Amino acid sequence: MKKVTVMVLGYGDRGRAYTRYALEHPERMQVVAIVEPDEYRREEARKTLSIPPENCFSDLETALARGKIADAVINATMDRLHVATAMPLLGLGYDMLLEKPVTSSREELVALKRRADECGCKLMVCHVLRYTPFYLRIKEILLSGEIGKIFFLDTSEMVGVAHASASYLRGKWRNRAACGSSMLLAKCCHDLDLLCWFMAGSVPETVASFGGREYFVPENAPAGAGTRCLVDCPLEPACMYSCRKLSLDNNFFPQYLLAGFHKPYGEITLAERYEDLRDRSPFGECIWKTDGDVVDRQSLLLRFSDGTVAVHSMVSAVARPGRKVHIVGSKGEIDGFFEDNAFTVRLYEPKSGLYTERKEVITGIREDDGHGGGDSRISEDFVNLVAGEPRSVSSTVIGDSLNGHFAVFAADEAMETGRVVNVDPVR
Repeated sequence: MKKVTVMVLGYGDRGRAYTRYALEHPERMQVVAIVEPDEYRREEARKTLSIPPENCFSDLETALARGKIADAVINATMDRLHVATAMPLLGLGYDMLLEKPVTSSREELVALKRRADECGCKLMVCHVLRYTPFYLRIKEILLSGEIGKIFFLDTSEMVGVAHASASYLRGKWRNRAACGSSMLLAKCCHDLDLLCWFMAGSVPETVASFGGREYFVPENAPAGAGTRCLVDCPLEPACMYSCRKLSLDNNFFPQYLLAGFHKPYGEITLAERYEDLRDRSPFGECIWKTDGDVVDRQSLLLRFSDGTVAVHSMVSAVARPGRKVHIVGSKGEIDGFFEDNAFTVRLYEPKSGLYTERKEVITGIREDDGHGGGDSRISEDFVNLVAGEPRSVSSTVIGDSLNGHFAVFAADEAMETGRVVNVDPVR
């Protein structure tokens, strides 16, 4: 098997996750270059991945000037930078693993696909949930025909309080203009991609959607609330969303909250974290009074070309986070909860007029393998793709990702205009 050499663009949470494969399987993947503007992260990548100093770049332009120095690129930049960074790299002939969502623009998405085709590059999108053993097993059952023809799907993404605060209410995806994505695109392009993947052979045609930022707005802040939890808020001790509870008493999502300290998390003292939340960090702002504008709940109703209907809902700041899936077919149904790593298959029993059922439990997933075991598997599949080996059923090359993105774009338009919107899919 060929070893694939890789340049990494962005060494944040996702860049670290996907390059872990190189540490565990050095015979298959070798990281030979890093592009990372943050000096601390760049040096961390150099040491962790044994990258030659001359291949450690602070900006993409310098790396591009060197020409093609690896087989492929892992592009783990922020959403709004994906297309701008991908285009010149494809021009040099790099195959690419591109973090999702690709872009918030239909025109840019089509142009990127065209560019990859023209340059003869393999472009895989990080719809990592396809690679989890949980969703892969569901896909296998659908392909087997066991539950018959699908005619209804119901999925949901419940975002827990800690995750909602760290990413979408106070975090770097809180503002659509700044991050480049709507909430549905940033969080749920996974889910729309799964719906399209499950419905292979049919395409999404029309969508209606309702939602908005209805709760986490200044008007709903408790009377007397301040602007920063640890500075001017007398209500902070009793507030369930206090940054003290989320970030000091607990330490949720340190990869986001502590990224600005430029040193290992274990070396950051409680006093340093307190001072940062008090004086500087957006995570210390009143959760109702940030500059965030992405929705805190949204539901959509999607009709596929064969008449199948799918419903998807996203709700921020719930007690129990997780993804639910319920797929109804002509012979039976699949009903499960991703975070439980288990689902039930029920089949109609004509003799009794009732049903039989069995529970499938997914096992063998390492606790440190993110996205329910999907992180390592997508890295492996990308290496196989670049090396010219067979693609898995989960494979997410750019052509496979178009309709899921198009459905998100149409759903956001439907929510904003109050109309039923045509998806205009690729057929």
